[in-house]
Amino acid sequence: MTAEKSPGPPRSEETAILSWRVHPAARSPRKTVAVGLIIAGLVAGSAWYAGVALGVVACALLCGSLWPFFMPTTYRLTASAVEQVRWPTRQRRPWSAFRRFEADGRGVLLSPFPHPSRLDPFRGMYLLTAPEIDITRVLRDHVGPDEAGA
Repeated sequence: MTAEKSPGPPRSEETAILSWRVHPAARSPRKTVAVGLIIAGLVAGSAWYAGVALGVVACALLCGSLWPFFMPTTYRLTASAVEQVRWPTRQRRPWSAFRRFEADGRGVLLSPFPHPSRLDPFRGMYLLTAPEIDITRVLRDHVGPDEAGA
């Protein structure tokens, strides 16, 4: 008996309704320098106080938690889903997973709940946007009206 590897369903590349790339570190170089200096100071302090091993752990934790700030993120809105690509991950969620959106000055929160919930940051998807990008028209068509603006 031989095992065959199933190729799975064919993946069709949908055309994007809207696509953009956001890189917060490149957008604000002063913040990037400040964050880098703070990380370097904390890592050096940890290494001096508790040893090099803890300094390495501190560096890994700080850089890992600030990964979305340092790495560019690409967003794609297609007819069937929202896609977020940030190395090394790709998150794709269908429009049916979202029931509400809230826009603020930095981006848009897509939420699976019809009303504001404490779980929004954990179950929802936050899309960073640039000031020149207006995605509310596309979101109204796929999710519904903006709760914050209503």
